[in-house]
Amino acid sequence: MKKLFNEKNNGSIKNKKKKNERKNFLNYFRQEKDEYNKFIKHSYKSHKNKDKNTKNIKNKYNFEFKSNACFKIFSYLIIIFIIIELNNIYNTRISKRYEYRYQKILENNRTYNESNLLTFEDKLNWLTIHDSIPLKGKCADKIMLHKYSKYILGKDICNRIIKVYDNVKQINFTELPEQFVLKTNHGSSFNFFVYNKTKLNINYAKKQLNKWIHINYGQTGEFYYSYIKRKIFAEEFIGGALKNFKFLCYNGRPKYVYVSIKQGYFKYRNFYDMDWNLLKFKCLSKPHPTYKYKKPELFEQMKEIARKLSKKFKFVRVDLYLLKNKEIRLGELTFIPMNSIFLCKDKEDEIALGKDIIVD
Repeated sequence: MKKLFNEKNNGSIKNKKKKNERKNFLNYFRQEKDEYNKFIKHSYKSHKNKDKNTKNIKNKYNFEFKSNACFKIFSYLIIIFIIIELNNIYNTRISKRYEYRYQKILENNRTYNESNLLTFEDKLNWLTIHDSIPLKGKCADKIMLHKYSKYILGKDICNRIIKVYDNVKQINFTELPEQFVLKTNHGSSFNFFVYNKTKLNINYAKKQLNKWIHINYGQTGEFYYSYIKRKIFAEEFIGGALKNFKFLCYNGRPKYVYVSIKQGYFKYRNFYDMDWNLLKFKCLSKPHPTYKYKKPELFEQMKEIARKLSKKFKFVRVDLYLLKNKEIRLGELTFIPMNSIFLCKDKEDEIALGKDIIVD
């Protein structure tokens, strides 16, 4: 009996130990599990916080990037808008500049009488409306002027034309010489001088010429420019300091000539009669106070050329160049100098210059 009791007690003790071991293991496992879960939660939270931080950084960066991009786009749009506006101003600057004058011309035209047409400016304004004949369009065309010169004088005394183009795309710069001048055949001051072809910015030159050829110069009030079929041409480069003599001719009679003199930033214009006497006209700018321009050797020949070229017109300014080799070249025929804004300071000068223009 004792043996059986002892065996039972030993069994129960062993069972208790096993139970205790199980409990301890379960407790240990639970503790480990809790710690593991805590670790998982902590790591998840930290990872979540990291994601938040990275998201915030990304959001900040994206916001900064977007704001910078928006600012750049906005600034580009402003620049494009300014360029378009400047281009519009450039294309209409001439007509806008003189718009008030042409309104005045058209208004006064209804009540014009010959007795009221006294000054040079008023008579030129009259000519813009009543005397814009097709022949003026042909002679204002810098290409057709070569034919007119040959027809009247028996020879072409204009600068040699290298090539004529209908548009900018036709220009082949490889076939042009090292020095040349690109021009449009209409308008004023549409000249692109090329002193060294290797340094030429071809894209800029094409853009400039493309702008010029699309300007309707007839809108300035010089309506005969509307007769011209617009073209681009390459001309021979003369080079050197050219002497330019501008003859004011009335019905085929040259009466005055003026010479422009540059000294630093100042520009003077000396007016002379046909005997080379210095006149005191203050038109366009003052006469030079001390400079006395010598009478050119070929002055009589230039007078004769101006007389022949101006014979068919009530008024025209004949621009002649005198080269170093004593050769006379024809620059252009100008029918309305300075677009009839001659800017004479004294009314007496205006009356003297306009006196010989016959309006009928």
